[in-house]
Amino acid sequence: MAAQNKLFQRLIWLVDTVYSAGHISREEIDRRWANSTYNDMHESQYGERNFHRHRETISELFGIDIVCNRYTKEYSIGSLGAAESKGVRAWLVNTFAIQNMVNLAGDMKDRILFEQIPEGSRYLSAIVSAMKENRKLQVTYQGFDRPEPHTFLLAPYCLKVFKQRWYMIGKPDDHPEEKHPRVYALDRVKAIEASEVAFKLPKSFDAEHFFDGCFGVDRSKHNVERVLIKTGAATANFIRTLPIHSSQVELERTEEYSLFSYRVSPTYDFIQELRKHGPYLEVLEPADLRDLFRQDTRYLSEMYEKM
Repeated sequence: MAAQNKLFQRLIWLVDTVYSAGHISREEIDRRWANSTYNDMHESQYGERNFHRHRETISELFGIDIVCNRYTKEYSIGSLGAAESKGVRAWLVNTFAIQNMVNLAGDMKDRILFEQIPEGSRYLSAIVSAMKENRKLQVTYQGFDRPEPHTFLLAPYCLKVFKQRWYMIGKPDDHPEEKHPRVYALDRVKAIEASEVAFKLPKSFDAEHFFDGCFGVDRSKHNVERVLIKTGAATANFIRTLPIHSSQVELERTEEYSLFSYRVSPTYDFIQELRKHGPYLEVLEPADLRDLFRQDTRYLSEMYEKM
């Protein structure tokens, strides 16, 4: 196990070194490895055979390719497509970079603070294995609307992370009448066990399409429509650098305000995301959503006047 941990740390180091450099030569990799805290054997270089073997391992395990430019002889992370740049490969690269940073921090760890992440990630390995083998899982789950946990078989279709929470999308056996799969928060899972019951993933199921127009994992509404908002310049800076939704487009930008449009289903979660900006965000379209925010303003005004 110790040897496996060391290998994994070495793989993390290699991915992060190439990723953070952008383009890097073999000589520079050797130089950085000679000075790395991971290099507990005090090797003077990474080693040609190890380097290429670890490139293959990284590609096989994580789908991340370390490619060589045949003209400059420099190495870089293989180009991520538009979909992949928002997906698992980019997530892995960024995770490796953070892990490498924390490991290198040493006695500085008490000065690097992270958000508390809800439990549930410990089930990821079992879920991914079941997805790969097309085997159903026996899941013990307690939703917020249930006083006690209940256990059922579930065919796992896909996984999605949203706001630091993991969600599993799958078809449960206890609701055979439903046409669409359900969404389960992993922090509400009490137990997961592998089963021998096989299932077939429907050819028509596409994870991206399943959540098309959704904000996060909320599929309570299916009407995708255009939402137009107006914000002050200061708020626009935050929204511009951390988009509210993947469909965000900035239509107009001035010194005083910006206009952003979205192609989204205006679910409760999406509305709450807009509400958190308070008076610094104005909903322009659609009319019924603008009316809802107008009612919010009237209600808050009356509430504070009573106080």
